[in-house]
Amino acid sequence: MNTKKFSWKKIVTGILACILIVCSAGAGAVAAIYKAGTDRINTVAEEDSLGAADVSDEDLVYDQDVINLLLIGADKRESETSLGRSDSVMIGTIDLKNKTLKLTTLMRDMYIEIPGHGYNKFNAAYAFGGPKLTYETLANTFDVKLDGYIVVDMKVFRDVVDQIGGVDIELTAEEATYLQTAYKTSSHGETEVTEGLNTMTGYQALAYSRIRQDITGDFGRTDRQRKVIMAIYEKVMSLNITDLTNLVFDSLSSITTDLDEAHIRSLLTSVVSMGKVDIEQHRIPLEETYDTGRADGGMWVIFPDYDVNKAALQYFMFGIGEEPEGTESFNQGNEHFITYEAPEKLEGGSTY
Repeated sequence: MNTKKFSWKKIVTGILACILIVCSAGAGAVAAIYKAGTDRINTVAEEDSLGAADVSDEDLVYDQDVINLLLIGADKRESETSLGRSDSVMIGTIDLKNKTLKLTTLMRDMYIEIPGHGYNKFNAAYAFGGPKLTYETLANTFDVKLDGYIVVDMKVFRDVVDQIGGVDIELTAEEATYLQTAYKTSSHGETEVTEGLNTMTGYQALAYSRIRQDITGDFGRTDRQRKVIMAIYEKVMSLNITDLTNLVFDSLSSITTDLDEAHIRSLLTSVVSMGKVDIEQHRIPLEETYDTGRADGGMWVIFPDYDVNKAALQYFMFGIGEEPEGTESFNQGNEHFITYEAPEKLEGGSTY
């Protein structure tokens, strides 16, 4: 399995405190940041936690020394009251035995059975039933137990980018043209980009990371998210402790989670004790383990081989079974972007 190492969008905005502390202040800062910041965390009621999900724990793979968190980026506009669909879903793994951090991204267009709702795109699970139904969908399909969840929205991502002074992103000519065209009616500056290196604002970086109008669709989109977060990570690494602490506070106040303060304190301490480590990345489905096409109703979806990908996910998260034969491929979107022969794909891309 080809495992690449990098930090992704929702690890920065979802468990940002862990990464910032690891990168900067060490164990001595954990207590101060934790004490000042945990009163800003929005912990949900017990009935809304993953512990209340309708899953059979005895049928799921679990290891008490491998903590797995469901990380959800919600596709919800600031004016909306409904949940919206999940814009991205990841599993963050803290492997205490091997002292490693891992991230698995789950493609949102997977055609999957959602308990009580039949087959649909995976990201519909969040719209139908929030984090609990998202977890039930994953547990029933991949047989893995998760320990908690974290939800952030798009505003958090924008705020983090702006607070660190923007991020440097290299744009292709086609990417710049797309942003200039799709966001021409926006007042947030997304069109103010050019081919080459750009220091992007929060709005610009979010627009860039959400592009999927290339021939690889959501696969190209996830690649752009990786590039944005690598740029964020580099900026975060250069911040002083005061700016780091402020960034942690702002992120914590915008997070919704079912983790209580004691659990968060334990996780922070565990991550800090590892020292600075790389983050191993995985994607489901693997290359060569899925087809794409139209499902009932005409929507375009990904049809994974779930047996192969279940084994791959369990191997990556827990180290059980055999290494899968499927591969992972990145950098697709920037190499095969939309061309001017497909102008209809430049329309309707502005989404907030």
